[in-house]
Order: sequence, then structure tokens, then C-alpha cells
Amino acid sequence: MENTGPPPEGPTPTNSEEERLRNRLAAWQAAGVIDAATAARIEAFEAGRPATDRPAGISVSEVIAYIGAVVLLVGVGFLYGTQYQTLGSAGRLALIGLVVVAGEAAGLLVRQVGNAGAARRARAAGWTVVAVAAAFWFSEVFVDASVLTQAPAYDYPGAPPDTSGSNMLGAGIGFVIATFLLWRAGSGLVAVAAIALAYSTAGQFIVYTHTMSTASLEVSVAVPAVILALLSESITRGHERRWAREILRFAVVLPPTISALALSFNTDGGDLEYIAAMFALAAFGLALARSSAGYAIAGGVALFIVVNEVGFRHFAQSLGFPVVLIVSGITLFAVAGGLVRLLPRLRRRG
Repeated sequence: MENTGPPPEGPTPTNSEEERLRNRLAAWQAAGVIDAATAARIEAFEAGRPATDRPAGISVSEVIAYIGAVVLLVGVGFLYGTQYQTLGSAGRLALIGLVVVAGEAAGLLVRQVGNAGAARRARAAGWTVVAVAAAFWFSEVFVDASVLTQAPAYDYPGAPPDTSGSNMLGAGIGFVIATFLLWRAGSGLVAVAAIALAYSTAGQFIVYTHTMSTASLEVSVAVPAVILALLSESITRGHERRWAREILRFAVVLPPTISALALSFNTDGGDLEYIAAMFALAAFGLALARSSAGYAIAGGVALFIVVNEVGFRHFAQSLGFPVVLIVSGITLFAVAGGLVRLLPRLRRRG
């Protein structure tokens, strides 16, 4: 049986939800699925549920806790940046460790409010901070221990050593932690942290290995995209995890497309322009196959970028450029029409 973990943050209840319930009951009654008495009992039961059973909005204490977390992060970042040498290795590790502990404590603190929705949101925010701060903590450990450090990338007096290998290991461990927390929480915020750490690991790998060929650069972006796609089809399955799943899917398409366009300017990257367009078009196919708004939005944004970049590159001084803009507008209308059909299916499917 699939383990989807605890449910993530839920939507805030509104009058529109009550209206949707009434519309469903009316439709079921009209179709003969239920009778009028059953519909009345269901509506009365939903209306009479205790307030604690329903997801609630963001409370004042929750907002204050989030503001406090932001202030803490700003203070830690300022102290870390301005007193790096003075703090020493132990001081820097303790400072970053404080952020990890504070991120976990923030979720536990707000959980005491007794609001399930607030507790889930606080846990998601806290675990996001934990994953990112853990990546920085491990990176600092590896940098201080000179793990995978190399000679300075630039040969000039006082040049610092190349610590991209240490940063690569730290980001990789942070990604593993974020993946575990994403499996536990199914939260969109944790998914964002996992995405950032996955691509950061790939970027540091490029710097560490000095693989600067066009093909190697594109592959290094495609690998984390494939991993994120696998995560979207495994640990984020289920209707209650749809936001995390769609955020992952969005991140699967856009970075490889943008990198392909950027690398197509290289002398050996001419074909990448067509590959970028294929990424965008493939996203629409995946959107239809998986009923995914994330793939659809990413495909629309990617295709818009591709069409306009090609227009600026090849038709900037000709009649083709306004034609490109017209095609871009039509593309956006097509994406909007596709989303109108996809979003109801996204709500229904788990």
C-alpha cells in the first residue's frame, strides 16, 4: 500500500466550498444518486461539524511566528556574512545549526495552537528551513575540513581555494533531507527546497568537474529534472499532495528549456534551440497524459520564451517579429484554454 505520509497543508474554507457542496448535492439528487432527505442530512452534518474539524485560516500567532523566523534568518545571515572569520569554524557551525533547530522549533511552537491547518503549514515552513540550513551546515563542515577542495580556480595572490566540491556534497545531502521531508509532509514549500537543492547540486558538480562543454552542461541540468520527475510520480502521489506534485512538474520542464536556449548561443549548441522547443511541446503532452497543470503551465511559459527568443534572434528586424508575437499570444490563449479543461481534472484526480 502506498505511504503518502501525513496530509499537508489544506485550503482555507470559504463560502465557495459550501456552495460547491450544495451544487454537488443538487447534482447527485437530480441524477437520482441520493434523495432529498439524504442531501439535507449531508448538508446538516457538514454545517454542524465543530470548527476544530475544519481547516482554519492563518492565525495571528502563526503570522508572528513566521515574522520572527524571517527576522532570525536575516540576523543570522548578517552575522554570518560580516563576522565570518571572527566566528571561526565552531562558531559558524553553531550559528547555522541554530537555524536548523529554530526551523524545527517553529513548527512545534505553532502546533501548540491546536489548529491542524496551522500546524501543517508551520511544519512545512519549518522543514523547508531545516532542509536548506542543513545543506549550508554540511557545506560549512566540508569546507572547514577541506573535503574535495581544489586549487584556486583563478591564479592570483590570495585567491581562495575552489570549494565547489564541498558545496556539492552539502547541497546533495540537503537534497536527500528535503526529499525525506517531502515524503513525510507532501508540502509545496518543501518541494521548492528540494528543487533548489537538486539544481544547486548539479551546478556545483559542473564547477567542480570543470565540465564546460555544451552537451555536459545540458545533461547536468537534465539529470536533476529527471530525478524531480520521478519524485513527482512517487512520493507526491495523492490528491492531498497535488501542489507539491505540480510544483515539481513545473520545475522539471522550465530549467532544462531555459538552459538549452542559453547554451544554444555556443558554437556547438545550434541544435539546442530545437531541443528547447521539444521540451516545451513535450510538456503539453505530459500535461494531457498526466492531467497536470504544472506541466501545462511550464510548457506554456517555456514555449512563450522559446518563441520570443527565436523571434528576437532571427526576426528582430523583419516582418517575422510581429508574426512571432502574434503566435505567442495565440499560444498563451491555447494554454489558458487547456488549463480550463485540466484544472477540474486535477481537482478530481489523486
